[in-house]
Amino acid sequence: MKKPANNMQSVIYVFLFVSVIFMPVSHYAQCPQLNDGNGNPSNNPYWVHCINSNYTLNISSPDNIGAWSIDWGDSSPVDTGSSLISPATISHIYIATVDTFVVTFTETSTGCIITGVVVMEEYVNSSIQIPVGGVTQICAPDSMAFINSSTNVSSTTTFTWDFGDGSPVEIYDYTNVGQTISHAYQKYTVNCQTQVTLTADNYCTQQAGAPTIATFNPIMVWDTDDAQINPSATVLCDPDSLFHFDNTTNKNCIPQGNTSQRYENWNFGDYWGLGYDSIINWLPFDPPTRPGYDIAFPGIGTYTTMLIDSNLCGQDTAYQTVNIVGPPTAGLAATPDTICAGESITFTNLSTGGATSFDWNFGDGTGWSSTGSGSQTHTYNISGDFTVTLVAHVPTNSAICADTVTIIVSVLPSPQSGFTLSDSVGCDTLTVAYADASFSAIAWNWDFGNGNTSTLQNPPSQFYS
Repeated sequence: MKKPANNMQSVIYVFLFVSVIFMPVSHYAQCPQLNDGNGNPSNNPYWVHCINSNYTLNISSPDNIGAWSIDWGDSSPVDTGSSLISPATISHIYIATVDTFVVTFTETSTGCIITGVVVMEEYVNSSIQIPVGGVTQICAPDSMAFINSSTNVSSTTTFTWDFGDGSPVEIYDYTNVGQTISHAYQKYTVNCQTQVTLTADNYCTQQAGAPTIATFNPIMVWDTDDAQINPSATVLCDPDSLFHFDNTTNKNCIPQGNTSQRYENWNFGDYWGLGYDSIINWLPFDPPTRPGYDIAFPGIGTYTTMLIDSNLCGQDTAYQTVNIVGPPTAGLAATPDTICAGESITFTNLSTGGATSFDWNFGDGTGWSSTGSGSQTHTYNISGDFTVTLVAHVPTNSAICADTVTIIVSVLPSPQSGFTLSDSVGCDTLTVAYADASFSAIAWNWDFGNGNTSTLQNPPSQFYS
C-alpha cells in the first residue's frame, strides 16, 4: 500500500515543477511598452518639451517590468533597477537646452529594448527678410533673394518656401535657417505682384495644431507692355484709302507702380515706293497723350503697320494689317425661277469685287440673314411673286463698299386635278367627252382606262365597248 502512495507523490511533484518553470516564460513573451508624453503606450515613445526650462522626464509603463537599465542619452550615468511596477515612475532631469536625446530602456531580464526620443525645443517662429542691397521689384525674367530669419529653430524643424508664382514649393530642413534663397521669376507667371510665404514646422507647432507662417509682400514682378494698335478700319473700298492708327498699348502693372516713361516707335512701311520705310522714331507717350496718325495708302492692296512699345522692362511689338479692296458688284441667279408652293429655289451668289459679307432677303417675310459668299437655298410655302434682294458689302462705314441686286421669282399655287365627263353609263358601247376642271395646272396626263392616254388639256372623246 505504501508503494503506490509514493508513486502518487512523485507525480504531483513533477506537475508542480513544470508549472513553475512555464509561468515566467508566459509573462515575458511580449516586450513591454512605455507611456509617451501624452500618456499613450508606445514601442517608440516621444516626449516633447516646448518651454525653455529644465525638463523632468517620468518613465512609466502600463506593464509590470522586471530588472531594467536606462541610458538617458545625455551622457549622464546609466540608471538600473530591479523592477518597475505600474504606476511607478523613474524620473530624470534634462538641463534646459534645444536638443534631442535618444533614450534607451532595456528590460535586462528579457533583453527587450525600447528606444524613445526626448525633444527639447520651442515653438519655431518663421520669418523672412530681404538681404542688404536686395530688391523687391524686378522685371521678369529675373531673380530675387530672401533670407530665412526664423527663430527658435531646432533640428526637428522643416521649412517650406512658396514663392507665389505657381512654381513647386521648396522644402528644407533646419539647416536652412540663416540661408539666402534665390528664386527666378519667369515671364507671365505673376500678375504684377505676389507674396512669398515661409512655413516653419517642428514637434512643438505640431502639438499646437498648426505651423507658423511668415509672408513677405508685396513682391513686384513686372513685365513688358502688351503693345496694341487700334485702326479706324481694317478694310476700305477703293478709292477710300485713309486709315487712322492709335496706340492702345496695355501698359503693364501701372496701378502697382510700374509708372516708368513709355516710348513709341511707328513703322508704316515703304508702300509709296520711296525706297525707305516711313518711320516715326521714338517719342514719349501717355504722358503726353498723342492723337495717333492718319495714313493714306496708295491704292488696292494689303498694308502692315508696326508699333514698338518700350517700358522699364523692355520692348514689345504689335503689327496691324489693313486692306484696300475694289468696290463689290452684287450678282445673283435663281434656279429655277418658277416653282410651286412648298418647293425650294437655289440662289447662286455671283458677286464680284472685295465683298466679304452678304445679306439676303427672300421677300416672303422671313427677314434678313447674313452669310458668307456661298449659295443659298430657300423654301417658299406660299404662292406669289417675290423680290429677292442680295446686298454684297465690306464691313465698313463707307457707302461705296456695298452693292445691291434684286431678282423676282414666281411661286405658283400647288395644282389640284379635276375633270367632268359627259356620260358614265351606257349599253354595250359608250362614248364619253372629258373636260378639264383642274386648278392651277400647267400640264396634263390623262389615262382613260381603255388603253388610251393624252397630254392635252381637253382630250378627244373616248369610246368604250
